[in-house]
Amino acid sequence: MKRFVLPMLCAVTISHLSYAQPSMPRSQKEDTKGYMSEAYWAKWNDEELKRIEQDIERFRKADGEVTLENVAKNSEVKIEQLSHEFKFGAHLFNYNQLGKTEYNERYKELYGTLFNSATIPFYWREFETEPNRLRFATEYWDTEEYWNNCPDPYDQPHWRRPSTDQIVEFCQQKGIRSHGHVLVWGNRKWHHPEWMLETMTQSEREAYAKFFPNEPDRFRDEDAMSEEYKNLSADEVGKIFKHYADTLTYVYDQRIRRIAEHYKSAVKSWDVVNESYFDHRDNTLVPGAKLTKSTRFGLMPGDYVYRAYKLAEELNKGNALLYINETMSDSKYENADIYSDQVKHLLERGAKIDVIGIQMHLARTHRNTEHVAQGKEFWTPEKAYYIFDKLSENNLPLCMSETTITSPGSDYRGEMIQAIVATNLFRLWFSYPTMNSINWWNLVDGCGYKDDPTISGLFTRDMKPKLAYYAVSNLILKEWRTNETLHTDAEGKISWRGFKGKYRITWNDSEGKEQSAEYHLR
Repeated sequence: MKRFVLPMLCAVTISHLSYAQPSMPRSQKEDTKGYMSEAYWAKWNDEELKRIEQDIERFRKADGEVTLENVAKNSEVKIEQLSHEFKFGAHLFNYNQLGKTEYNERYKELYGTLFNSATIPFYWREFETEPNRLRFATEYWDTEEYWNNCPDPYDQPHWRRPSTDQIVEFCQQKGIRSHGHVLVWGNRKWHHPEWMLETMTQSEREAYAKFFPNEPDRFRDEDAMSEEYKNLSADEVGKIFKHYADTLTYVYDQRIRRIAEHYKSAVKSWDVVNESYFDHRDNTLVPGAKLTKSTRFGLMPGDYVYRAYKLAEELNKGNALLYINETMSDSKYENADIYSDQVKHLLERGAKIDVIGIQMHLARTHRNTEHVAQGKEFWTPEKAYYIFDKLSENNLPLCMSETTITSPGSDYRGEMIQAIVATNLFRLWFSYPTMNSINWWNLVDGCGYKDDPTISGLFTRDMKPKLAYYAVSNLILKEWRTNETLHTDAEGKISWRGFKGKYRITWNDSEGKEQSAEYHLR
C-alpha cells in the first residue's frame, strides 16, 4: 500500500524565533510501520487522500489576475502571500502564565505568525468571581511577574483564565481575530460562579441540597441529580425554585449585556452557547418557560439557548459573528443529526447563528490518539464527512472550534503518532468547502486544567517544539501559501492560482523603480 507521509519537517522560522530542526527519521519518507497500524491506513487510504488534495485545490484556491501600469512586457513580478483568508487559531488561555519570560515570548510570537486567530476565555466562574465584579481589567495576579513567581500555578483559581482586556488588546496589536469563549454554558463545575447558589431563598437551598447531593464535585450534573428530582416535571421544579428561576434569567441576561457593551466590535466572534444539544434532544427547551430542567445542567433559565441568541443579536448589532459550539468527540453518528436539527430549529424560530462550531478532543481514555493509531473508529474520513455534510444542511459555515490531539506517551513514537494524525485531520478539515477555521486547543503540554494529564500540545511545557508543530506549521506557512515569480504579458498582466488571502505584489516599473501593491485573493 502506498503510504501517506508527513510533509518535510524542516525548521520554520517565526519572526526572530527560530526553532531548531529535531532529529529526523532515517528518511524524510520513512515508512510509518511501527507508528500507525494497517487498520488506520485502510481508513486513510490513497483514494481518501487524493480526494482531500483535490478538494484543497478546488475550494481553498482562487484565480488571481492583475494588470500593472507602466511596466514592460515580460517584466518579473513577485507575488508573496501575507496572510490566509482561512482562520488558523489556538486559545490564549495561558497568556503570561508559563512561568518564564522566554516561554511567554515564544508563546505570544506564534500569534500573528502561525496563528491568525485566538480564542479568549470568558468562563463565568473565574470571570465574575464576585457579583458585578467582571475581570476585564488586568490586576497584579494577572501579570507575568505574578505567574513567574507562582510556585503552584495549577492551584490558582484563575489558572488558564487571564483577564480579558489585555488579550483583546494583544490581538488588536497583532492584527488577528479575537474569538470569545463562552457566553452561555450550563456546566456547574467549569462555568457557573460559586455565588450563584447564594441567590436562592432558604427553602430553595434546602431543596437544592436534597435534589443535588453531590454539588459541586462533579463534571456532569446528570451524575449528581437525585431520583426524586429526575421524577419531577419541569413545572413542579419551576414552582419549587420560583425565585431562583427569575434570578437565573436576570443574571444570564446581565452577563451577556455587560460583555457586549464593554467590547462592542473589539471581539470579532463569540461562542454564544456551548454544549447544549442534549437539551434539544430531550425536549427540555420549552418556549415561554421560566426555567429549563436541563438533562445535564440541572437548573437553567427558561428556553436558554434561543433566549441567548436573541439577546446577543440585539446587543451585538452585527459587530461580531455569533457561533454555536458543540462536541462531536465520540463515534456516535446520531449526535451530528441531533446537533444539526437543533441549529435548524433555532434558525426556523428566528435565532441568528452565523457559524456552527465543532469540537473534537482526542484526549480521554476511550477516545485518544493511541486508539486512532490502532485503527479504532474515531474521526475517520467517513465520520468527518458525515458530520460536516449533516451540519452543512443548515447552509452555514463550519468551524473546528476546539481540537485536541494527544501524543501518546512522552517519547518519539508518541510525537510521530500525534504529527501524523494532526497532518491528516488538518488536511481533511482544510479541504472541506464550508469550513472557515481550525483551532488547536491546549497549545502547550501540561497547560490544561488541574489534574488533566494533557500531552496534546504542539510544544512541551518548556516551549520546545514537538514533531506535530513542524507538521502543522509546514502546512500553514509553506504548503498552503503561494509565493511565486511571474512575468507580465504584452498588456502588463499577470495571472496565477493561489491560496485565498492577502498578497503583496512587487515589480519594477519602466523606469526601474520598485513598486508594490496589496491584493486580496478571494
